[in-house]
Amino acid sequence: MMMNELEVFQVAVQKGASGFLTVQESMDNRSAELLAEISQTVEAPNEAVASSVFMRRFGFFITAQLYLLAQGKMWDGQLHNVHLVKNDSGISFSIDERFLRERQPGDLEIVLKQYAMPAVEAFKKIGHVSKVTLWENIWGYVIWMYGMQDSAQAERDAASLMDAELWRPEMRKSFFYQFLGGQTFPEAKNNYRRLTCCLLKEVPGTDKCPYCPLNK
Repeated sequence: MMMNELEVFQVAVQKGASGFLTVQESMDNRSAELLAEISQTVEAPNEAVASSVFMRRFGFFITAQLYLLAQGKMWDGQLHNVHLVKNDSGISFSIDERFLRERQPGDLEIVLKQYAMPAVEAFKKIGHVSKVTLWENIWGYVIWMYGMQDSAQAERDAASLMDAELWRPEMRKSFFYQFLGGQTFPEAKNNYRRLTCCLLKEVPGTDKCPYCPLNK
């Protein structure tokens, strides 16, 4: 599999990786630096909007991980190995190819609990924004990616992510199942609607998304 396939998710797999911050640093002592960068780039009016904007972008990285799993691969670096890069489209990701390996049992849970969950919990506190909104920011790209896949492995992974058991005990339920809003996965894919507002409408010059729940 060509690693340039991940570029659609704003992820560059390289020999060596670098950026202006790592995801771990952005969650810890340099969160203000990240939010300032986002606020300057998209004119986010406050920390809540900037945090939500970042988690919309981080959803790309999580989706790239799930895409790799559907192809039988896994990138198993830590969040301090995920580098943030400034580019014309905002923030993208740089990761080192030495952490790529074959998929192993339990990897789907690792992506959920060692990559996605810590970032959601961190930016919930940093931006004082609902974790439901942040999880849904990730979900929007997840359902888009799985909707483009046509493999038994992708179908199994999508079904597993709907199962509350995969999320427990750290979380009580599958947020992704909640976002189906009572629809089946194919129905939700073809009639995508959010349950929460991602706050992007608060950015100057930006209107509500077509799938925003605030649209009447």
